[in-house]
Amino acid sequence: MPVAAARPHTDAVVSMGTSAGLLIGRGKPPEGAGWQGEPGASTFEAYVALFPMTGDVDADLGDPAHYFDYGCQFTCVAATQEGAEAVSDAIKATFVNAKLIIPGRASYRGQLQVDRPASRDDRTAPPLHYAVLQITWRTQPA
Repeated sequence: MPVAAARPHTDAVVSMGTSAGLLIGRGKPPEGAGWQGEPGASTFEAYVALFPMTGDVDADLGDPAHYFDYGCQFTCVAATQEGAEAVSDAIKATFVNAKLIIPGRASYRGQLQVDRPASRDDRTAPPLHYAVLQITWRTQPA
């Protein structure tokens, strides 16, 4: 059996997140995210920058690529610590213990692997706040 592709897994994550009302960009801010005008003087639309892993395989000698272990880093970005924490909470509510929907694949439930403390970046003006999560799934042929 061939190794599963990571891209359909990432597509499933983006679809689930946007269906839950999250602004998700692949490795960058999505359209409509961030400051809506003058930084610090306008509203900030919190968002998630998604950094997918390329996946790994696992199984036995008879079918060494049966399972596909996939994960994503979710970088939650907001103008306040509370905002970053709220986006992090929404990510956990959407993905932890949830199965991915991927054509031809069956999914185990998402597992939270990394939950870093919210941090403040003073290199931006005004400062931005970040929370980083990593969630993984295992899939197999349906």
